Amino acid sequence: MPVRQPNCYAHSLRGDALPFFLRGHRIRNTKDKEANMAFASLGLSENIVKAVADAGYTEPTAVQQAAIPAALAGKDLVVSSQTGTGKTAAFMLPSLQRLTAEPTIKARGPRVLVLTPTRELAVQVTDACKGYGKNLRYAKAVSVVRGMPYPVQNKLLSSPYEILVATPGRLMDQM
Repeated sequence: MPVRQPNCYAHSLRGDALPFFLRGHRIRNTKDKEANMAFASLGLSENIVKAVADAGYTEPTAVQQAAIPAALAGKDLVVSSQTGTGKTAAFMLPSLQRLTAEPTIKARGPRVLVLTPTRELAVQVTDACKGYGKNLRYAKAVSVVRGMPYPVQNKLLSSPYEILVATPGRLMDQM
């Protein structure tokens, strides 16, 4: 069976512009471009929109406006923009939206895999997953990173979960 490549990539970029890529097309937005669209209009479920509002966000950023609908449509994304522009939500919200559907195959293991380069970013992404997915039935997130004892990680991995956030080295250690 062929392996499907990940649907979304994100990383930070320094500079004044907010470049991001959608299906290989680079679009440049400046910092002063305002988001004028509500999260509800992006096609996200009420439970996700409520969790986003509870987190204190009212309007999506320019990156989120472009990335969320494209990811929900199943398009492959490469998102590259400054720190603080909402990249984590840009890829996690569509992932959580896909988790709102009942799983078609009852299987053990993650339905979403997020690889991060550092332990700190893995913790940040896991916290975001838990916050944005707090109103969802199928959205338990666990993280597998160096510095956490193997028995603790083994216990987390043996319990039911849908989202696995990991650093590459520790993920390889667990395989």
